[in-house]
Amino acid sequence: MKDHDLLRRVYEARRRPLLLYAYALCGSREEAEDLVQSAFLKALLSYRSTGSLDHWLVKVLRNEYFNQQRDRHRRGEEVLPEHLSDPAPTLPEQLIADEEKRRLYAAIARLPVLQRSILLDSVYFGLTDAEIADTHHITRENVRQHRSRAKRRLRKLLGEEDPS
Repeated sequence: MKDHDLLRRVYEARRRPLLLYAYALCGSREEAEDLVQSAFLKALLSYRSTGSLDHWLVKVLRNEYFNQQRDRHRRGEEVLPEHLSDPAPTLPEQLIADEEKRRLYAAIARLPVLQRSILLDSVYFGLTDAEIADTHHITRENVRQHRSRAKRRLRKLLGEEDPS
């Protein structure tokens, strides 16, 4: 198998989860696509086989997102993601067709960035508390607190949005 075939397979295997994660961060499908492509390239160029590739990809993607936000802020552009300014966001049909998933991702998008990131790292990517703590430069106890607060807030958000 050629190197470019291997890279393509690695990219395709991780693209969807990274795209959903990027979308949860930025709220725009186009920006999420760009973010994933940019982060994937940077991650592959800087990856050292001493740890999990998935952990590294998430870390690079998150850093790329925050770097873009910082750059936008410096240029005086609006830095709030679309989904934070819209009280009732919807996700693109092609990403998530199921209504329950849409409600869940909409609620996740309303979480503070740190809580959202920790929750997704833990639940969606299966990173350990130590990996999450390392990524965010916080203690494992802080990881557990933020995750607990995120889950509590999600329950509240999903309860408020329940039409029954």
